Amino acid sequence: MEVKVRDAYAALRYREFNLFLLLRFAMVFAWSMQFIIIEWQVYSLTKNPLSLGIIGLMEVIPAIAMALFAGHIVDQKEKKGMLVKCILGFSIISFGLFLLTWPKMVSGYTTNTILYSIYFLVFLGGLVRAFLGPTIFSLLALIVPKKYTPMRLLGAVRFGKLDLLLGQQ
Repeated sequence: MEVKVRDAYAALRYREFNLFLLLRFAMVFAWSMQFIIIEWQVYSLTKNPLSLGIIGLMEVIPAIAMALFAGHIVDQKEKKGMLVKCILGFSIISFGLFLLTWPKMVSGYTTNTILYSIYFLVFLGGLVRAFLGPTIFSLLALIVPKKYTPMRLLGAVRFGKLDLLLGQQ
């Protein structure tokens, strides 16, 4: 593919890069919707705003604590496999959260048991999130040729800004 180096949209001419951006956007969008639903569910269970703060802590503490280790591990592993593992991890966590909101599944459990289970799954989501960030940035470097690095970063930032404008990040 012959593309001028100064072309601001050169990276967008690569099918893999476009699929990558679409996947990233869909993940962030779904993740954000899920987080809002988690907050709504926890607040409906507890009627306590402090519980919402605990949700944030349960996600950010493992993400920050594992950030350096996760980056090192991602650098040592195969990136596509790591992305698949992260998506699988989020899918399992989402299924667990679905089960915790299904009345037939939680009818015999106390409110505290449901609440602590939600906190645990959000904590696991924070661990997965610690690996997802470095994996996505590592994959970005592998998808588009190096000579188009400014353009691929520009495209990724533009989609990141779109996520921000839509209130997703």
